[in-house]
Amino acid sequence: MKKQWIQWIQYAFGYTRTEAKGFIVLLILLVTYLSIHVYVWLSPSKPSMAFTQNQLNQNPALVSLIETNENPSNRFKSFEKKDEEAHSRVSIRLRPFDPNIASVEELEELGVPNWLAKRIDRFKSKGGKFFKKEDLLKIYDFPEPLYQKLIPFITISALQNDKFSKRSFIHQEEKQKTLTKFDLNSVDTSRLIQLKGVGSKLAARIVKYRDILGNFVSTTQIREVYGLDSLVVEEILKYGYINNPQVRKININESSFEQMRHPYLKPYIAKAIVNFRNQHGKFQSIQDLKAIKLLTPEIIQKLEPYLSF
Repeated sequence: MKKQWIQWIQYAFGYTRTEAKGFIVLLILLVTYLSIHVYVWLSPSKPSMAFTQNQLNQNPALVSLIETNENPSNRFKSFEKKDEEAHSRVSIRLRPFDPNIASVEELEELGVPNWLAKRIDRFKSKGGKFFKKEDLLKIYDFPEPLYQKLIPFITISALQNDKFSKRSFIHQEEKQKTLTKFDLNSVDTSRLIQLKGVGSKLAARIVKYRDILGNFVSTTQIREVYGLDSLVVEEILKYGYINNPQVRKININESSFEQMRHPYLKPYIAKAIVNFRNQHGKFQSIQDLKAIKLLTPEIIQKLEPYLSF
């Protein structure tokens, strides 16, 4: 029976025989640990907490501790109270504001969550601008109810300061008009930074991801680049295209574990592929990879253009 379990684990996870045995031992220890805790939790006997009235009168903290143990919900109430106190530190004051110049602190005073206020600030730091009220909804995960509440107070100024001056706006419009379509697999950073909302760091990140990926096979892969806001993605897809992609392939039958470096090949997946190949021989086609349980149909579909047999 033990031998059958070991063989099943080897097949399911791509483990070696030694790794499968270690997995079984770890599983037994985990079950034992959980069983002990479940037994203690279900045990009717509880530690005695008997104190004299005089002791209780002299120690209010002791009374609080006993009440907390007798009524566990008190512990959660204390956390809720702290959470409420943390939120109450920022008093919400609805007043007219320009999202193009409002700071993180000013946005928080308007009821905008800290994470969303920082996301708006990052968007502006990359050159993004709001030209009309609805542009706020293009910020990823901006809540519709919050937008409806802020509508009466949103004022888009006439781009008076240096950063949003009329000259800067006209220059941006002229630059947009001169932009032409480009292949995402050959475009360089100097071309990418001409796009609205794309700075030098973001352009370098796009090119770097393309290089470690081995070229794009679909424009939708641009969404996988870390730190791209929805507005930036929309801008890139407006001009970018893929034309006869020449991708760098990984030979699935010859590559070692160390050579299988790819964003879609996590280390545990690469190890499972190598172990399965060592046990069952070379892969004949992409269909053979379906025998590895760790490889979902989605991962196989994404990997297919980057593999050779």
